[in-house]
Amino acid sequence: MSNKLFNFLEEKFLPVAGKVGEQRHLQAVRDGLIAILPMLIIGSVALIVAFPPIPALQELVDPYVGRILMIEGATFGMMGLFAAFTIAYSLSKKYDMNPLESAVLGLAAFILLIPATENGNIPSNWMGSDGLFIAILAALYSVEVQRLVVKRKLVIKMPASVPPNVARSFTALIPGFVILSSLWAFNQISLAFTTYAIPELINNIVTAPLLRLGGTFPGVAVMLLAISVFWFVGIHGSSLVVGTAGPVLLTLLDQNTNAMAAGMEVLPNIVNQPFIEIFVHMGGSGSTFVLALLLIFAAKSKQFKAIGKTSLGPGLFNINEPIIFGLPIVMNPVMLIPFILAPLSAATITYIAMGLELVARPYTLIPWTTPPLISGFLATGDWRAIILQLITMTVAGLIYYPFMKVLDNKKLEEERAAQAEADAA
Repeated sequence: MSNKLFNFLEEKFLPVAGKVGEQRHLQAVRDGLIAILPMLIIGSVALIVAFPPIPALQELVDPYVGRILMIEGATFGMMGLFAAFTIAYSLSKKYDMNPLESAVLGLAAFILLIPATENGNIPSNWMGSDGLFIAILAALYSVEVQRLVVKRKLVIKMPASVPPNVARSFTALIPGFVILSSLWAFNQISLAFTTYAIPELINNIVTAPLLRLGGTFPGVAVMLLAISVFWFVGIHGSSLVVGTAGPVLLTLLDQNTNAMAAGMEVLPNIVNQPFIEIFVHMGGSGSTFVLALLLIFAAKSKQFKAIGKTSLGPGLFNINEPIIFGLPIVMNPVMLIPFILAPLSAATITYIAMGLELVARPYTLIPWTTPPLISGFLATGDWRAIILQLITMTVAGLIYYPFMKVLDNKKLEEERAAQAEADAA
């Protein structure tokens, strides 16, 4: 059975997963969103300052909340705008095009698509998470059209005496005209036949269902299962899955951020990016921080204890490559089961606790390298999140323990046999 599983993974699953991970458009979206994370973290810090979890501090801050939230508006509130620029920039680099020109065209395409008010103004909500999917599509479309026009050499060529910077700006003139005029035409056609602008149509047909699915427990369970299986075959599961689902998770987080800024007591979404990074993947994918502790304190094999000591430091900051490749978990059928069940148990317990309002829901984006316990408090502003993380780590430890002991006993026998041979020699 195990040989059939390995053959299937190596011959069928691994090539497909590798191609998906190398797909340039998905990589561009992932890299573009990673580029704006520092801004979102700054906005999250501002939100924590505006709504500190200590009542005495809250009274001191109350007169300045509006001013502090200006930082949140300039970061989370501009998420879509930033993404249009960074994603177009990332994709154009993969095509060896001029990234700055492409980024500007992507930004212009996004702004053109935003449905204006009756007064001709741009609604601010489309600049944030409401416009994130539109920003992604506008960025990808603008770069692909620019590439096609340039490939067909439909560009204005300037004499050699013209400075390169000026010549490049004229090179982008015809592609820019094609991009913006075509998007304007598409928007007018959409308005004529559906009464909706393209962004509104896409949000109704695509974005809203994705958000409903991504914010549910079955949705997050599928993501966690995929992450574990990808890691099992040696592919960086978190980078591939969370990177692909990033727009959904960030939009769900931004909805919580806006609700918190509006003074809502119960935030709308349980599932978002901190839910997975902070409450499920403690120690890294598979919730392996507690596994490193088990290797140190419960394993008898010298090799396993050494792996545990090596993995504990990185695991404290949610980096678990040493344990994934050192134990290993990759292509290890014994560890695949707990590697799937541990994060699923953490997600289940966390989802129920937050659904019953026993613990506050995440509303800030903190660095994914923040150590467990500290991370839960910072993400929610609720001290009960610390207890929740302790409970989920304990359950993960109970899941990992019997599987770890099976491997530990086998490794211990091998070490004793090797020692006996060395003594005999």
